[in-house]
Amino acid sequence: MAKLKAGEKKKNLIIDVCKKLFYRKGYANTTYDDICKKADIPPGSITYHFRGKRDIAAVIDAEYEAQNKIYIEKMCGKAYDKTTLMAIENFHMWKRNFEDDNLRRFLLDISTERLPSFSALDTVKYYYQCVIDDQGIEGIDDRELNLLVPAQLGMSDALLLATANDPDEYTWEDAAEFGIRFFLRQLGMHDDKIKGIIQEGKTIFDTLPIDNRYYIDFAYDDKYVKKIG
Repeated sequence: MAKLKAGEKKKNLIIDVCKKLFYRKGYANTTYDDICKKADIPPGSITYHFRGKRDIAAVIDAEYEAQNKIYIEKMCGKAYDKTTLMAIENFHMWKRNFEDDNLRRFLLDISTERLPSFSALDTVKYYYQCVIDDQGIEGIDDRELNLLVPAQLGMSDALLLATANDPDEYTWEDAAEFGIRFFLRQLGMHDDKIKGIIQEGKTIFDTLPIDNRYYIDFAYDDKYVKKIG
């Protein structure tokens, strides 16, 4: 394994410290002074490696977006096709978002001011490509896909805000099902087929040994992944 240079180590230290602070204290409530004290670094170290706190949050959020898929794929392996996995991942993501107040606060904080990072865009594009390949969907070229991806990210932020503003009106199931429908409709899939995918995904999700400790402090610890089968 190649050794990290001093600058890379410092950058990773800042990210690791911010993961804990943003999760426990919240993105909006975390100050530059908090980061410097926790990491034991001068203020200039942050601005040397990042344009600001928002850039650090973008890195953390992009990794979190990817880990939603990674966690379910680690658990399920090749037991289900990619479209079914997408539905399971959505149920998992929204249930956790509703139940984990620390995570929900972080996502709400950054949704009010963020522009999607290239990493987040690449992750969601990969989700779309998985389903396109799995379903043999034709007619969506890379140019169109590059428009679908930010639309999906924007919808997710809007859905998060809408459900937070009226928490008694919507459940995590409502949010997940809407997200799946939106995703698949953009690919031209018929609502009857979408309904079947949602039902199958929810049925499977309810049987999975989900352990949300995997996500605490954005640590992603594999000891909390229990493989099925």
